[in-house]
Amino acid sequence: MMSQHSKTTPKAIKQLHRTVNKTLKDADLFPKEARVLIACSGGPDSMVLLDVLQYLNYHRKAQWTIGVTTIDHCIRSEGATELQLVENYCKERNIPFWGIKRDVPAIARARKESVETIGRYERYAWFNQLAEREGYDYIVTAHHKDDQAETILAHILRGTGIKGLTGMIVVSHDYTVPVVRPLLEVTKSEILEYAQLQRIVYCIDGSNEDVQYNRNRIRHEVIPVLQTINPNVVDALCRLGNIAHVDEAYIYGESRRLFSQLVMLTPYGYTVSRRAMRALPLAMQRRLWQLMITSVSLSLLHQEQLEHIVKSGEPKTFTIQKVTINAQYDTIHVYCEH
Repeated sequence: MMSQHSKTTPKAIKQLHRTVNKTLKDADLFPKEARVLIACSGGPDSMVLLDVLQYLNYHRKAQWTIGVTTIDHCIRSEGATELQLVENYCKERNIPFWGIKRDVPAIARARKESVETIGRYERYAWFNQLAEREGYDYIVTAHHKDDQAETILAHILRGTGIKGLTGMIVVSHDYTVPVVRPLLEVTKSEILEYAQLQRIVYCIDGSNEDVQYNRNRIRHEVIPVLQTINPNVVDALCRLGNIAHVDEAYIYGESRRLFSQLVMLTPYGYTVSRRAMRALPLAMQRRLWQLMITSVSLSLLHQEQLEHIVKSGEPKTFTIQKVTINAQYDTIHVYCEH
């Protein structure tokens, strides 16, 4: 059990506690007896997260059951040492711990995908498998404000729409078990200051300095250049994400309403009236197409082809992967292969 901090607790520690507590309360998290699985790499971000959640559990007089998991991706020789550091930390505090190794480079070679892509897939597959098996209600990760800014900027550079501008959200339901990010309002510098003040032992991942990875290049080269133009660029990008999140929520709700009114479900997919689609703004047309064609990420070229189908009255058939769109007279048929 952690002890309460004294009145001499440094302001930076109190502020970080308040920030994380507010983030959780705004998201109505966590219930008093929640079972919380923390994904901990042994780095400063996740080790600070682990410390903060233990403090809040005590301070709130909650009864959270906290568990920890670490995955060694077998990318660096230090991975085993980092896993051991977290395991020792948990043993000292009687916190349930699960460590696992995944040969991510070998899997990436076999599947002919990037190490980054496979690493993420393997991490979240393991987190969900473990959380379901052990009955945890939430998976908690240590993504912070700087991560958020980098994510949004990476999406901008790839040519994202509004949804990509939203970045990460505090509670994500992309997986079977909800993923929670309590540090999204905390900067990297605040995390490092907290770790220093609290004398938290952590590992440094040297691969985070390797600028051959796009994310690291954005962190170490692009963001610093942007900060010479606007020193508060991280705050500015996160503010953009918050604005986009509110707008995206409204547009998505409106698109679902129109979808239920205009689109008819059939045994093979959907049908929709050309005339009804033509009366909608292009932005909403694109939303309805994406709701009908959920299995495919529509490129700009696809969107232009679909726009042409709506505008013209010509018979037209074309296929996007496993989806066939057939337009005859006023009716557009969307055939989705299952």
